[in-house]
Amino acid sequence: MPGLLATLSALLLSVVSFSATGIAVPDIGSSLDATAGEQSLVVSAYSLGFAVPLVLGGRLGDLYGRRRLFLLGMAGFTLLSLFATLAPNMTVLIAARALTGVSAAAMVPQVLATITASTEGTERARAVGLFGATAGGATAIGQVLGGLLLSAPLFGDGWRTVFAASVFMGVLSFLAALRWVPDTNSPGHRSLDLTGMLLLGAALISLLVPVSQGASLGWPAWCWILLVAVPVLFAAFWGWQHHVHRGGRASLVPPPLLGLRSYRVGLLMALILQAAYGAFTFVFALTAQTGMGWSPMLTALVLLPFALCFFAVSVWSGKLAPRFGFRRLLIVGGVIQAALLAVTAAVVSVQGAGLSSWVVAGLLIGVGVGQAFMFGPLVGAMVADVPPSFAGAASGVLQTTQQAAMGLGVAIAGGFLITVTGEPTGSTAGAYATALAVCMIIQAAFAIVFALAAIALPKR
Repeated sequence: MPGLLATLSALLLSVVSFSATGIAVPDIGSSLDATAGEQSLVVSAYSLGFAVPLVLGGRLGDLYGRRRLFLLGMAGFTLLSLFATLAPNMTVLIAARALTGVSAAAMVPQVLATITASTEGTERARAVGLFGATAGGATAIGQVLGGLLLSAPLFGDGWRTVFAASVFMGVLSFLAALRWVPDTNSPGHRSLDLTGMLLLGAALISLLVPVSQGASLGWPAWCWILLVAVPVLFAAFWGWQHHVHRGGRASLVPPPLLGLRSYRVGLLMALILQAAYGAFTFVFALTAQTGMGWSPMLTALVLLPFALCFFAVSVWSGKLAPRFGFRRLLIVGGVIQAALLAVTAAVVSVQGAGLSSWVVAGLLIGVGVGQAFMFGPLVGAMVADVPPSFAGAASGVLQTTQQAAMGLGVAIAGGFLITVTGEPTGSTAGAYATALAVCMIIQAAFAIVFALAAIALPKR
């Protein structure tokens, strides 16, 4: 158990830091006199730095040792968080956050890869349950922690205290990892597929840069050119992976990995789940703070029961999986979430501009139950057939898919929100409530599609 908790600390640290930073962005803007575009870059620079090299980070762990990559990533994350804490201007801060994301891409894929390589059966199911619980619970923890730290500016500005907390947690996590994280790797050929790395990096940048920055820039022509290039680059990358694999060399993403039906179907389900969740979190945050005028702390507290329920049920699902099977839990989770989202959407629509924060908090508890049965068991179903030699690649591909899907969800939700709310008027709160209700109905539809896709998974 100490080894598992020390391994999970990397996931906890990265998610808490990202969530807390999102809460701190307005304070950063006022302190460093940043433009709206610069403020958005504090978040998107980290996301891009994290998402683009994720697959590479996972594969490097396979080839050169997961514990080694874990420790290097943790050390870099901690040091760069210190640079962010002391940043004198926006340029330094944005650069530090981008490099912090790269460091996270080295350590985070090793979490699921280490679980896959060092556990099996019931032990793996429970470990995956804790993985899911950590991923979900850390989001709300980061939001609440960010709100608290902003109100206690120990280093002159509240946002500096937020980054200093990442330094403190990083030091503790690094020391715990030195003592307890096991060393696993994939023996064999250690050559690195540089051409595949460049093709995949170009494809992900062509996708994620327009998605994260296009709306704020007014969708210039170069954004559309990059998006058109995405399928071409991904096709070239996948063709090259087959070529490398046939030659007996170590490919960045081993083609046999996507030959596993559980993993292939699971990636589609992860895309559905994360795109819908990314859209929901974006619309909910703007509805709560911009539309309803709730403070960041109140917004975080409304989500706290959801997160706590998600955490508890995720741990429970790890114990239920060996008895009922991942496939059944995923179907049940999709149905529960669809039903509760539909009910919550109806209440939000009826209450409109007078939306009660505590009513929403109560209803989101049920949504958290469904989300927990969808996330943890999905990861368990995907890694069930993955051999230890592919564990890092499998983790990197899954988390890259999740990051890209959330980015797509946020981009689509941004355009949708502008369409529904229009220009700010006296009825803005009601318009935002309508947007949130519609978003929840769409997310409920995605949950049904998710449940139907789960039927295609192997029965276990």
